[in-house]
Amino acid sequence: MNELRFDSLTKRFDERVVLENVSGRIQTGIIGVLGTNGAGKTTLIRILAGLLPPQRGEFLFNGEKLNLESQFWRENIGYLPQSPGLYERMTVGEYLDYMLLLSGWKRRSARGERIEEVTANLNLQSYKNTPIGHLSGGTKQRAAIAQAVIHKPTVLFLDEPTNNLDSEERHRFHDYLLKRADEGIVLFIGHIVNELAGLCSTLMIVGDEKIQFQGTPAELIASAQQCVKEVRMQRQEFTDELKQKLRILNIAQDGKELLVRFDGRFSDIHGSNHVEPTLEEAYRVFGNSGSNAKQ
Repeated sequence: MNELRFDSLTKRFDERVVLENVSGRIQTGIIGVLGTNGAGKTTLIRILAGLLPPQRGEFLFNGEKLNLESQFWRENIGYLPQSPGLYERMTVGEYLDYMLLLSGWKRRSARGERIEEVTANLNLQSYKNTPIGHLSGGTKQRAAIAQAVIHKPTVLFLDEPTNNLDSEERHRFHDYLLKRADEGIVLFIGHIVNELAGLCSTLMIVGDEKIQFQGTPAELIASAQQCVKEVRMQRQEFTDELKQKLRILNIAQDGKELLVRFDGRFSDIHGSNHVEPTLEEAYRVFGNSGSNAKQ
């Protein structure tokens, strides 16, 4: 079991605070990282990957103090950014071989075996001799994923890794991650909560400069249990004024009436009742507000 801890992590860009005094613990498995645009998800994993220095923070890996800029850490992590920069004149095979060399894989035979394994798992075998610049968007994304995992990293940071992947390739990639879930730590930034819930043992929601929630999908629903309310109303009752008053989570039509679900912590309406939230509604509760957060 591997464990990465961070304490009192703070990051500002000029006067804008992105993360403020954030602490957390991440263990072996797949952790889904969620949050609204600009919440600090990418900033968090870039800091943990040693690519962005924080103003303050202490880091421990398996109980030992960690220097995020050390050679040890660089050799033990894999990173896939949202917009990966690839060497487009290289073939897929050449690029992966080069990345292995940079990671200290000196034996040519070992590199060849590893390239065969990863390209087979990511459906890239037929592209090993194709220049990266000639690949389609989805195939290029799979090549970028391959470079992140090729050297068997202990900790893997993935920022929107399924961008440009079709449904079949997305499922193939999920299967690949699940097979290696016990081998190390994976931080997977995504924006579709139901996709991450089916893949990740733990969900983390970042927002308002903090980690607002960390736990299982079931714990996320339970934590929002007393927050979500529902009211039945006629369509003409659903006025613009009411829309402004309520922090709406979901609207469904039931015959001629509307079923409106909203966050009951901020406003209320006569006739509403607490209901069990869906996973998406629970995520929106914590993604939209810092109150009632679970650390």
